Amino acid sequence: SDEFANSQLSNERFDEYYKHQGVVSPDEWEEMMACFRTPLPLTFRINMSGKFRESVKRKLETQLFPKIKADVPGMKPPKCLRWYPDQLAWQIDVPKDALKKSENLRALHTFMVQANEVGAITRQEAVSMIPPLLLDVKPSHRVLDMCAAPGSKTFQLLEMLHVQAARAA
Repeated sequence: SDEFANSQLSNERFDEYYKHQGVVSPDEWEEMMACFRTPLPLTFRINMSGKFRESVKRKLETQLFPKIKADVPGMKPPKCLRWYPDQLAWQIDVPKDALKKSENLRALHTFMVQANEVGAITRQEAVSMIPPLLLDVKPSHRVLDMCAAPGSKTFQLLEMLHVQAARAA
């Protein structure tokens, strides 16, 4: 709703608590809060072991991404996260009101919702994609994911194990 879209993302209790903690010096407080209020980019990864992997990647790169680059003036182009294997992770800095103004962004959003529903992509913060890449999990390992829900890192680990198994076969 517009009520949420127009909110200033502030909370007096939060401010009072963290100011008392001395997390940053008083002269750095506003800068820290400005960082907290900066919207996170849209980040997602294509399921590396899914049957739609190549077709999803192709559709994004050849059809959907080029259209939004031309459609939203001033918007940064979608960026492939180069450190993620096989160029399967992406970041899109979507301006707050762009979905309302861009038919092509709405088409991208619709595609992403559908691809997510069938397991072809997973929306996941970039920092959450890193731990599974560093763990070197093997099929014989037991892993307890004690991080926040919804289990994207666990799903990513399973994808990686499926890819390893397919390459070994």
